[in-house]
Amino acid sequence: MKNYSCILLFMFSGIFSLWGQEYWQQEVNYQINVKLDDVHHRLDAWIEMEYINHSPDELKDIYIHLWPNAYRNSETALGRQNYSSDYEMFPNGPDKDAGWIDSLDFRTSAGPISWEYDANHQDIAILHLSEALKPGQKLVFNTPFQVKIPSGEISRLGHIGQSYQITQWYPKPAVYDRDGWHQMPYLNQGEFYSEYASYDVSITLPKNYVVGATGDLQTSSERNFMDSLAEATLERYDREGRITKKGRGGRDSAFPASSKSWKTIRFTQKKVHDFAWFADKRNQVLKGELELPHSGRKVTTWSLFTWGNSELWRRAPEYIRDGAYYYSLWNGDYPYDQITAVDGTISAGGGMEYPNVTVIGNSGKAIDLEVVIVHEVGHNWFYGILGSNERVHGWMDEGLNTLNEMRYMSTKYPDNKYLSDMVLNGSFHLNDLDHHDSGDISYRLLAGIGEDQPIETHSAAFNSINYGIVMYQKTGLVFHYLKEMLGDSLFDQGMRKYYDTWKFKHPQPKDLKRVLEQESGKDLSWLFEELIPTTKHLDFKLKSVRNTKDGTRIRVKNKGQLEVPLKLTVFAGEEKEVLLTNPFKGKLELHSKLQGVDRVIIDENKQIPELNRRNNQWNRGWLFKRCEPLKLEFLIGDMERDRNNHFWLPLMAANAHDGFMLGLGAHNMGISMNHFQYLLAPMYAFKGKRASGIAEFSYRFLPAKGIKLSRVGVSVKSFSQGLTSQAQDRSEAYYLGISPYLYLKLGNRGPVKDYEQNVLFQGLFRQDYLDGFTNRSGAFARYRLKLSKKRFRWELMARTDYLADVDSGEDMLRYQLSSTYEFKYLNREKERWIELRTYAGTFAFNHFASGTISNQMTQLALAGTNGIQDVYLEDYYFDRQYTRNWSGQRGENMGGFKSTSDYGQGADWLMTANVFAQLPFGPRSLGIFADVGGLKQGTVVYGVFNTGIGLRFGDFFGLYFPIYNSDHLEAAYTGKNYLNRIRFSLRLNPVNRPLPLQQIF
Repeated sequence: MKNYSCILLFMFSGIFSLWGQEYWQQEVNYQINVKLDDVHHRLDAWIEMEYINHSPDELKDIYIHLWPNAYRNSETALGRQNYSSDYEMFPNGPDKDAGWIDSLDFRTSAGPISWEYDANHQDIAILHLSEALKPGQKLVFNTPFQVKIPSGEISRLGHIGQSYQITQWYPKPAVYDRDGWHQMPYLNQGEFYSEYASYDVSITLPKNYVVGATGDLQTSSERNFMDSLAEATLERYDREGRITKKGRGGRDSAFPASSKSWKTIRFTQKKVHDFAWFADKRNQVLKGELELPHSGRKVTTWSLFTWGNSELWRRAPEYIRDGAYYYSLWNGDYPYDQITAVDGTISAGGGMEYPNVTVIGNSGKAIDLEVVIVHEVGHNWFYGILGSNERVHGWMDEGLNTLNEMRYMSTKYPDNKYLSDMVLNGSFHLNDLDHHDSGDISYRLLAGIGEDQPIETHSAAFNSINYGIVMYQKTGLVFHYLKEMLGDSLFDQGMRKYYDTWKFKHPQPKDLKRVLEQESGKDLSWLFEELIPTTKHLDFKLKSVRNTKDGTRIRVKNKGQLEVPLKLTVFAGEEKEVLLTNPFKGKLELHSKLQGVDRVIIDENKQIPELNRRNNQWNRGWLFKRCEPLKLEFLIGDMERDRNNHFWLPLMAANAHDGFMLGLGAHNMGISMNHFQYLLAPMYAFKGKRASGIAEFSYRFLPAKGIKLSRVGVSVKSFSQGLTSQAQDRSEAYYLGISPYLYLKLGNRGPVKDYEQNVLFQGLFRQDYLDGFTNRSGAFARYRLKLSKKRFRWELMARTDYLADVDSGEDMLRYQLSSTYEFKYLNREKERWIELRTYAGTFAFNHFASGTISNQMTQLALAGTNGIQDVYLEDYYFDRQYTRNWSGQRGENMGGFKSTSDYGQGADWLMTANVFAQLPFGPRSLGIFADVGGLKQGTVVYGVFNTGIGLRFGDFFGLYFPIYNSDHLEAAYTGKNYLNRIRFSLRLNPVNRPLPLQQIF
């Protein structure tokens, strides 16, 4: 219900919001003179600021952003954030690449202002006013300043050679609003929040620089210069045509000499909250024009680029024009007189936006360049004109902009295959995926493994993957969902009202919600209070379709975790009916007036970001009307919603006892993921003359709280083995293992944390055939905690194992605890780590008879498990008898000694410490190791030690060459063949392991 009293209040007062609360915002007006020193890469400048206090509060202090200081050293907030993202800010030393702002002297006409740096952030200053600034008063103050321009490889402010991106470069008051001061350090991930202002900026630099900037160019000679460059660029296109492949996609590397003459050019602009400029002597220029859809007003467009990218940038004026046209059409007309896109040296992603001007990174294809230009130009609306707090509510900027980007692509290119072209040109059945699918599949993949975060997350609290996928893509998807529920016309009406009401202001999420609710007449709490601030998932299911006397009865179920609306489409011959519901949970019955229905589909246009769309259709022509027809494809593909996709692939493998194996695999693990997944990998072993292979079946749950992901499943493995036996034909020896498991990824899907926890419960039913059958059963429980900090990583693992021989009744209970600490001892261009690991293992009891195979299976292993001791079948071994050429294979577990000796097996208790240090030279995989330990055998305690050189390739493969062994370890070797002492580890198990996030994205 609309609040008509509030609407009347708004009509009588321009300073009140639609909801009866006084709205105010501060105002800043700038005059800046700056000179570029392109020899020493410095700016010499002077700034005057007029700060007007429109708040109801007296201000005793004013916070000033000095963001160039973010580049001063690696201890700034920017330096720490970059480091946490595995990027060393100054790989070649601080002096060469660093940047800063200095020579500050804040003054008013009455004299100097006392000021200091913020205690925690050197890129924030605090001005202490001698007299409080009262409501309605203004303060005029000025300061000289110098900026050392940092390397453009670090972030958004910087230079590459004599190509300059001058952004966030001047002293700038922080926002003061109803929530107080919003002083914030500069960050790469997490953008800005600034006061609206007017700018009058004069830039002095060598005469042959070409400049693109915020604002309108006021210098007539420079306007003539730019027009002449635009004419010359067109003539060059006519003269030289398309560039050769040799230069495609690159930039001219040589900078012409700077002119000895200087020029001063002046830009002015009102109602913007930032000023940026870009300068490059190599720039070509294209000039265009845009007619706005509502007012018909003309806007000038500028494209600045190097000739090395001229093939791609030839159509840049079209991209700017079309992007600005559609954004104006859907949201409201562009209010300024010019839009500029610059082919820059940006190092902070594909592009970066500023009022009136955007800088664009390198693109490989025309469509990629168009997408980036449209997205960055679109930020003039969502960031520029609608000045939300990007640091706190980044989705109001990036997400709403992505909504419009998605809509632009589907409007201009309705048949686009954007994602298909991006991924191997549509190979592996990925041949019908468009731009919208790129965001949809990315989100569903991320959410499917329980690693998504809420849309309403502080920008700095996102991990880098969620920052791109959730804040950008998921927000775009959920607002497409809203648009689908409201219809284009009503949605556009709401967005244009939001634009008209809040342009040049600082809207909050509640402001957007209220406008859209007023214009639509609907309660949108399901979106703003459930879908945006949580990670609860959507899942609808079509239950039944039944004919009735007056139409068709359709039953649907909301299986998801949110009370949300649904759009359903009913087809009967040439007729079509669309049914919309209110938000609901559980089951719902709908009625269609159509009879003789052929097909019913939930979310026909795929606008609802469901994790599972395989239960959304009923089709009279299908054999099983609610089950999609089977479709078998090679290797992998996307999960089509109208097909039951399964995949096949040829298999080859080998081990010492099965020999060469050949088979045919099947699975349903496509893109994106099903809740139920299976893998079947049967193979025929030519040496073992039997069927071998693996199978796994699992089901994923995504609880709303407490657990990010739970997965219950069962793994089946069967291979030949060579365990000691009286059987003359060892090829008859084999094992069959069945392992049910429950895997829990603990925690909530919220702000990124520096630790993660998981728990695994796994059972075992194992049958070994030697001279007869031996049956064993057991289980283990494992808890793992991982902590990651700036310069160290720590992992704790606690595990309890139980095993019983079903036939004899013998059993054992074993405890293990390990701790692994890694720290970085070298930074900069040579990042090197040292790993320190400790381990302790013992038995509560072990009732297996000495010398039996079961006893060998349960032994504690100084050198890590061999094939026999991998009793729970957690890894693959080339030779489970470990007496042949593969005897050096051991697991990276238990005692962790880099040895192939059997010494130290079967101990009463075992304690070890292991060190692996990457060498400061050569490849990172090369290191030295040292192991020390103690173990108890019977009543005697023994100490052991070894050391050597190793190669490690992540957690996948390790190869170790011992140099020295202590006496007990050395005496255990029966031969002098050094090859038998080389130890290796190999992790090949593709199932029943948590999948690291970086392996997916």
